[in-house]
Amino acid sequence: MKEEHVPNRTYYLALLAIVAVALALRLAGFGRVPPGLYHDEAYNGLDALRVLQGWRPLWFPANNGREPLFMYLMAVSIGLLGRTATAVRAPGLVLGLLTVPATAFMATSFFNRRVGLLAAAVTAITFWAVHLSHVGFRAVALPLFTALALGFLWRGLRSGRRRDYALGGLCYGLSIYTYLAARFTPVPLGLLALGLLWPAARLPKPEWRKLALFAAVALLVAAPMLATMAAHPEILGGRAGEVSVFNPAISHGDPWGTLLRQAGRGLAAFFIRGDRIARHNLPWRPIFDPALGLAFIVGLAVALRRRGAGWFVLAWTAVMLLPTILAEDTPHFLRAVGIQPLVFVLPALGLDGAWQWLQKRQRPALGVALATLVLLVGLGCTARDYLVRYPQVQAAYWFFEGGSRDLSDRINAFLQGSAEPRVYISQHLWQEWPSLRFLVPEGGPVQVIDPAAPPAPAPGGEVLLAVWPYEAYQPALALLPAHSLISVQDDLQEQGDLDPQPRGLALIFRAGPLPQHTQRIADFDQGIRLLSAGVKLVTPRRLQVTLRWETGAPQTINYTAFVHVERPGAMNGQHDSPPADGLLPTTLWRVGDVIEDVHTVDLAQPYDPKIDQITVGLYDLATMARLHITGSGLPVANDAITLPAP
Repeated sequence: MKEEHVPNRTYYLALLAIVAVALALRLAGFGRVPPGLYHDEAYNGLDALRVLQGWRPLWFPANNGREPLFMYLMAVSIGLLGRTATAVRAPGLVLGLLTVPATAFMATSFFNRRVGLLAAAVTAITFWAVHLSHVGFRAVALPLFTALALGFLWRGLRSGRRRDYALGGLCYGLSIYTYLAARFTPVPLGLLALGLLWPAARLPKPEWRKLALFAAVALLVAAPMLATMAAHPEILGGRAGEVSVFNPAISHGDPWGTLLRQAGRGLAAFFIRGDRIARHNLPWRPIFDPALGLAFIVGLAVALRRRGAGWFVLAWTAVMLLPTILAEDTPHFLRAVGIQPLVFVLPALGLDGAWQWLQKRQRPALGVALATLVLLVGLGCTARDYLVRYPQVQAAYWFFEGGSRDLSDRINAFLQGSAEPRVYISQHLWQEWPSLRFLVPEGGPVQVIDPAAPPAPAPGGEVLLAVWPYEAYQPALALLPAHSLISVQDDLQEQGDLDPQPRGLALIFRAGPLPQHTQRIADFDQGIRLLSAGVKLVTPRRLQVTLRWETGAPQTINYTAFVHVERPGAMNGQHDSPPADGLLPTTLWRVGDVIEDVHTVDLAQPYDPKIDQITVGLYDLATMARLHITGSGLPVANDAITLPAP
């Protein structure tokens, strides 16, 4: 390809501006988008903690096994930033950002500086690359080392400098330590070697001794990892057999038809329909927006005409698409990460080709305007999709296990804001959610409940108890100190990848100091007392009523509390349930405790304080008989207390 002269000053200023845009996109929403902390990220963090404690493996066996480079970088990050989600994701941000100038270097080595700048710009603004920079997945490391390895190798082919071959080999050897898709890269490099023997390919004339230097350095650097793989052959296969299209469970007896369909889906990923999994992508969004998709199509035609580097870019993209085509869920953007960053060169070639075509017709300014417009459209689409649309996708919260991170955040906030705090966590939650184990350090005030040897309750202080909703948690309530204000939250949910609907994730019981009540609202039979009642108008059609109860004697009946909003001749809304939605029934109440009981009442008509009347009380569901009110400072009718308007 003809060299387009870009002066040094212009080149580096333009590259600096592109990196600044890339940094802005990657910092925007960082730590907030995506939500949660997926268990792959949390396992990485847990292994990084072990590295900080002195563990030095070349292969991390947990969670189906992982290459080491990202884990060691994460250990550095956690050492600097602590046990936080930000520390887990910071290496991805740094590696993703460095990939932008590395892509410029690679594409410049392949073609020229203008293509290099355009390829860097595409890398900077593409949704897929931005998302990888926001998460703690080791896959983000592969594009960086691919760009550096190929950039140095191609520059070596052009310059003949041994240093370039050696640096290319170094970076390629390191790529083996990044992500499993790197195991496919010898195939396109083998095709390159064959192309160097074929004059029609129009590749730079090779110096085989220097190519041998590239291979020798790469093998030397990769040798420890290759030896580990040789000693443990299962590393090479991993989960490949489980997800392969040749697995009858995946192909349903039609492997070749499945493969053909998978190939079509893989090709459609570029500009028609992308990854559906919200953990990897805004569901179904293709790799390129319509403007860059058109540039990609033009770039394919340009690459076909540009023998040498153009053919190599196409060959690399085709081969590195195989890991997702040969497995289920095509297109799967993590398995396809090996096409980065070369796939970003193709829209750059399309823009450069259009630019050259306009230059030949004496319209260079139009070429600049066209390239700028396409990139600005891409930038706008990514900013809108990643910062506006993607955070609104509920599936992203489920797929990144946002509930477990919210649970961890609540526990840590409790530890920081309470006097003499103690936290008890059920063993099921602790084992089920690695993000909980990473974000909440065990020990000191944090104890995991061993069902075989539960901890003894300690008097005083503030206590948080987190249990799984579907286990027998009632015995664990004994860990809450006596004579406490006890409340419970059950709003956290989770939904697995294959679950049809969300379900409760945890119940969070809290015990704190008793409130100072000057007088109680009402006395009921059986020694039950209503101490306070707070009414809040959440919306015109929703009321929240917070009741606080105590008992002077153990209860044998599970009473139902009711909150009614009545207007003349009609019931405007009601909420009947055992206290705390049945999580703290009256039979579990202890003498001396105060129980917080929150009722949310949805109204048929907007609340009108002039005609609506809020009444509360208790009844026995078995008999529907209301519990008699023996005394009250508020109006009582039919054993129901009328509360003041909010």
